[in-house]
Amino acid sequence: MQPLSLASAEVLAGGAATPIAFPGQYWDQMFNIWLFVAIGIYLIVALPMLYFLVKYRYRKGVNEQGAQEEAGPGIGIEVLWTVIPLIIVIYLATQSLAFYTRQRTPPADSLPVKVESAMWSWNFEYSNGKKSTTDLYVPVGKPVKLLLTSKDVIHAFHVPEAKTMEDVVPGRVTHLWFQFNKTGEYRAYCREYCGGAHAFMLATIKVVTPEQFEQWLKQPG
Repeated sequence: MQPLSLASAEVLAGGAATPIAFPGQYWDQMFNIWLFVAIGIYLIVALPMLYFLVKYRYRKGVNEQGAQEEAGPGIGIEVLWTVIPLIIVIYLATQSLAFYTRQRTPPADSLPVKVESAMWSWNFEYSNGKKSTTDLYVPVGKPVKLLLTSKDVIHAFHVPEAKTMEDVVPGRVTHLWFQFNKTGEYRAYCREYCGGAHAFMLATIKVVTPEQFEQWLKQPG
């Protein structure tokens, strides 16, 4: 079985299947929460609306004068339809912030890799000085923290499987993290238009076993 981090344990404890890469599971969970809330609100609003449309539809000779309402719905219903939406909005905001914080915060044991972008390539440097261009080698089951900067214009490093992306800005160091849970080769893209060869600014994330990664890291480079 492939090694998993603490983030993996959270997902497995929740009964969900382990995704190909973290932190994509946080976006999936937040999407599902918003979807279920939206469906619930729609049903609460739409079903009574359809019922009233049928019940009080115009019929010749029936209620042609319309209904006469002398009083409002009352303070109770006013409080109800104010407080419940407020609670829903507060819940969605706090839950989204919690997931976003986890998605943005690299685990303490993350492998740091410096990334320098330039039109139109990605250059990687590991903590021991090993460098590579285009190919990013990472061990499976290990969180990786990318420290991103640019030599020229704004780029954006995007890892689709991890559902994470970060702008790469000249004169600044930004970061993102991800962890692949399955060996193989995956594409990373530049998601910020950066010039004529923008479409060809790709990187290959090569996810290997920890032993293979250590062997590659020690090779002269």
